[in-house]
Amino acid sequence: MTLKPGQTTTLSMQFMMHGDMGGKHHFRVHVKTNDPTQQERTFDVISNWVP
Repeated sequence: MTLKPGQTTTLSMQFMMHGDMGGKHHFRVHVKTNDPTQQERTFDVISNWVP
């Protein structure tokens, strides 16, 4: 998908967790862009999952 300047979109993520993974987690999502000054953006997702 290519966005023009000023356009927006929504990113959806799904994380598969299981019972042994309870507690705090820090995920990083990397998104490639066509911006020559910032070719990749990193988004942090911080959670405290309770099974």
